[in-house]
Amino acid sequence: MSIKLIEHIRDELISSGAAANTPEFCRAWLGRSEGYIRTLRHHRIEPSVETLTVCAHKLGYYADQLRGSSDAQHHAWVERFDRLKALCDRAIAEH
Repeated sequence: MSIKLIEHIRDELISSGAAANTPEFCRAWLGRSEGYIRTLRHHRIEPSVETLTVCAHKLGYYADQLRGSSDAQHHAWVERFDRLKALCDRAIAEH
């Protein structure tokens, strides 16, 4: 597991408009404080399995909520969320 994975997910969600910035991503998608990524970097530690599990669950939940939509943008989000969830699931399994 790597902080790079968390940063990649953050960047993808911000670019898609699903998160506005890093503090919001940390609170809404990771269930952590707004300074979570900064703390990981400062202490040179990896994100916890629990944090990745929360993120994977939220990605899966929102993908499922949007899956039945006829909106093309929603389908793009479903694909992105599914891909990011798979990355989380793989990191969790490797741990």
